[in-house]
Amino acid sequence: MKQVLHQLARQHTITNNKSFSLPTKQSLEQSYQDVKFQFVMQFSKNTTQEQLEQIVNILFNHGFQSYKTRNLQNDKILLFICIWDPKIILEQAEQMQLYKVLIDRSHSQMHEVYRKIAEKINVKKVLDERLILTLNQIDKRIVEFENYQKFKYDLKSDFCLHNDDAEVIKIFSPSETLLIIYNYLHTIKIGDLDMIHFLKTEEYLLQVTPIHDEIVSLNTVSDIERYFGGNLAVYFEFMNFYQSMLKYLAVAAIITLVIDHQSSLFKITNVASFYAVLTMVWSTFFIIAWRRKENELSIEWGVFGQQHIKRLDLNPEYKGNPKMNYITGLIKNSYPTSSRIFYYMISLFEAIPILIIAGLIKIVVFNINGLIRNEDSIFYIRVAAKLNQAGGLLYYKYTTNILDIFTILLIFYINTLYTKVCINSTKRENHRTNLRFYNSLILKRFIFELINRFFHLFYIAFVEFDIPTLRSLLIKLFVMDQIRRVLLESLLPMLMKQQYEKQKEQYRLNLQKKEDINEKIVDRIAELELWEYDDFDDYIEVIFQYGYIVLFAAIFPLAAALTYIFNFIEIWSDKFKLANKLYQRNLPKKAHSIGEWRTVLMTLSVLSIYTNTAFIAFAYFNVFDTCQKTGCDWENILILLFIIEHFSLGLKYIVQQTINSKPKWVRIVMRRMKRKRRNFHN
Repeated sequence: MKQVLHQLARQHTITNNKSFSLPTKQSLEQSYQDVKFQFVMQFSKNTTQEQLEQIVNILFNHGFQSYKTRNLQNDKILLFICIWDPKIILEQAEQMQLYKVLIDRSHSQMHEVYRKIAEKINVKKVLDERLILTLNQIDKRIVEFENYQKFKYDLKSDFCLHNDDAEVIKIFSPSETLLIIYNYLHTIKIGDLDMIHFLKTEEYLLQVTPIHDEIVSLNTVSDIERYFGGNLAVYFEFMNFYQSMLKYLAVAAIITLVIDHQSSLFKITNVASFYAVLTMVWSTFFIIAWRRKENELSIEWGVFGQQHIKRLDLNPEYKGNPKMNYITGLIKNSYPTSSRIFYYMISLFEAIPILIIAGLIKIVVFNINGLIRNEDSIFYIRVAAKLNQAGGLLYYKYTTNILDIFTILLIFYINTLYTKVCINSTKRENHRTNLRFYNSLILKRFIFELINRFFHLFYIAFVEFDIPTLRSLLIKLFVMDQIRRVLLESLLPMLMKQQYEKQKEQYRLNLQKKEDINEKIVDRIAELELWEYDDFDDYIEVIFQYGYIVLFAAIFPLAAALTYIFNFIEIWSDKFKLANKLYQRNLPKKAHSIGEWRTVLMTLSVLSIYTNTAFIAFAYFNVFDTCQKTGCDWENILILLFIIEHFSLGLKYIVQQTINSKPKWVRIVMRRMKRKRRNFHN
């Protein structure tokens, strides 16, 4: 480590021939309050002073200004860094091929200059008022976003009215600026590894964390995208879109309950069946509409055509063996697929015991609650069933309600336990990128929680055929789970804010004992003790909320209306936590899609066809009333179920193939941009 850093520091001192001028040592040693730092690098307390000075010199030779201090709580070494020369950021933005909108000079004194540029690159039609009028009739966003071009430093005057670098850099949002700087950090090499990866591998560098701005305003999703990046903003965009679509289904649910309020408690009526069909149609159009929205966001947030940014998505814990790529001839670390498949199997065998334990506990609880009545059933436990009967040990008025609460808590804690197991098992799979790690985690968590949350409900519906019990249990589970979320989402932010203020006050008290720490840095150090914001659990809660709505539409129509109400609290709480800086600032990423979560939504949508068609077919033949008394005509039931299910799947497929996933204005923008780039290169 020491020799490598010495060699690297000497190398960069000799070969540093960049066009910018280095700052003086005096400016490097400025106090924290004189500079707006962008990142803080946390080093382990084992890092020596000499090693840290070598790292500071390397950063200095690459245009970074730094400020060194210590975290008094855990004695970690903190290095606050920033890039002082905007030219470095602009040149790196060009290397990253970030897209920005060309300025419109048609209504300024530069109109003639703009006309000459337009003629030069053969895009005279841009200035054709008749064409612009036609495009605006389709969508005004076409003219606004068709001028996206890759940023080039030599052509910076095309992107900003001012030619000064300090003004040009303002065309990039705060999240884009952080992304550019973080990318630039990864261009500093130590051997074959970038400096960040090398220092983490040697366990000197613990974390690189962006710093919050002093003032944060998050009034709209666009504000969130500009400050935190697309990876967080897309969650809020999804929630807003989800609410806008859900309100129509909520109205239909209320109408269903008003019409069916007397009989729907005991059986599935024709009105409830119609609502179930409506829900299946709604889920199909919801997913299609969201895909179209994602493509709109890719234009509005300038995310398209930036596959190269994915190279920053490398998993720092990935380990592979050097192997030559026979196509490119380059040496690249690889990991055999067979080894990963082996760990997939290990992950499966880790999940099965947890599911078995959870299932056995639920079977005992259901026997006590009297939900398993058939004594010939393999799940019937006579001893447990008698506990809640007359004279039994648990024969009390509120036993059922207490056991329902216990079931909810059991589901929650089993899911929490598996989350820890799942993360460790996914790490062993050794994925090359964070995206693949994330997708593998989503798949495992979804399958596990789908079984843990819904398997017992399917048993009551399609084995016991007990609609009243199913509806009662659904209402209790859903409402209590939503109340749990509301309490956490409303009370937790307040408690977190109080804790954050206490932490800052503690740092100020410590500050009086340590005169070498600037008071301005107190808030920034306190940020490092905050949690890292992770939207994974937010997504999975919304996903299974959606599951309650679509899987049991015929049984529990009220779920849509209740979800619509509870989601307002969820959205407010999430924005409150971010706006009040109750979490660390995350590393921003360019994103416009919810990724693999959309596949999960599609899976639930397809599964809802099977569950709801089963409910409709069983209700039509009165299975829930007669099956356990006189038997059923299963041949005709299965035929009807087969016909409805295949017709629904076929209709769903046709609709998905018919409706274009890209809106018309997006297709026009992409084609016009492609034509402009082709003419520009010619």
